[in-house]
Amino acid sequence: MLPKGFLLSGIHCGIKRKRLDLGLIYAQEPCKVIGLFTANVNPAYSVTFCKKNINNPIKAILVNSGNANCYSHKGGLKDTESIASKLAKSLGVKTANILFASTGIIGKKIPKYKIVKGFGELIKKLGKSAGNFSQSILTTDTFAKIAKAKVAGATILGFAKGAGMICPNMATMLGFIITDVDMNEALLKKIVKEAVASSFNSISVDGCMSTNDTVFVATSAKVPLKNKSQIKAFSQRLKEVCLTLAKMIVKDGEGASKFVEIEINNAKSSAEARKAGMSLANSPLFKSALYGANANWGRVISSLGQVGIKVGENISIKSTSLKKKEVKIIVDLKRGKAKGVVYTCDLTPEYVKINAGYS
Repeated sequence: MLPKGFLLSGIHCGIKRKRLDLGLIYAQEPCKVIGLFTANVNPAYSVTFCKKNINNPIKAILVNSGNANCYSHKGGLKDTESIASKLAKSLGVKTANILFASTGIIGKKIPKYKIVKGFGELIKKLGKSAGNFSQSILTTDTFAKIAKAKVAGATILGFAKGAGMICPNMATMLGFIITDVDMNEALLKKIVKEAVASSFNSISVDGCMSTNDTVFVATSAKVPLKNKSQIKAFSQRLKEVCLTLAKMIVKDGEGASKFVEIEINNAKSSAEARKAGMSLANSPLFKSALYGANANWGRVISSLGQVGIKVGENISIKSTSLKKKEVKIIVDLKRGKAKGVVYTCDLTPEYVKINAGYS
């Protein structure tokens, strides 16, 4: 079951050859959406468009896959606004009530007319099934990424896509989380930022930051939270949903053969712990060693020093078997008391093959 107040659909409109490529999240009543976006200074037109609308009451979130809608021509933003305007007209709302996310190949003009032509079917197929929507947002993903939780009578349902160009903030990653919880907007924004920090912003597949990263958390505000205990429980469940989705992205990393958890202990601060973890998660040398099950810990020392983290001879580096599909590496910096965890995968020849032919 979906959270109260939402409907979903997904169709094939012709952006991709055969697979579903156009999705819609529809709010039966205007809803509040918290949005977090890529830190890339060359963002997709969709990201620029959404930043203008994110503080408005939202009726629909349109998603296309197969085309990043980014740096394709001078009229790209105008085309994006035109698509959103036509969807708004079809739904009887204003363009300001629409959000639009895109993922796929950068530099190709988005097929505006194919998308607009699909609106009739997209709206007609709105319903309470999540399957088609979850498939419509995928690109090089090998499986749909869905996570769900219940708390105090409310539902949290999350979807994500991503397998390559994964590096905070955030990744070539789209995340859509819908819920029916009713709570203070400022508090919700705080909770969302904390959840994203420990999940989507704590993963890396290849250290490459996309132009399209977007996470939306939309609420229909149907189920009020009655006390601090319920708010705390919601916060925890949201973190769990986000982390589950983030881990799925890493496990589906392009060409990946291993899921790797990197735990950093005894850093000077949580920021340093995260910096240390990401220095390893983004190191091609370190990730290649993981693929070869080669415990070459000199690459850990090198990566830490590269980001300005000086360690002593007493640094401790431990790991589970590097030959298994799930690996945990624990690095004790012995510089303080702070801790952090990041998630990554190995770097394989298959990753090169996938991206050498991706166009």
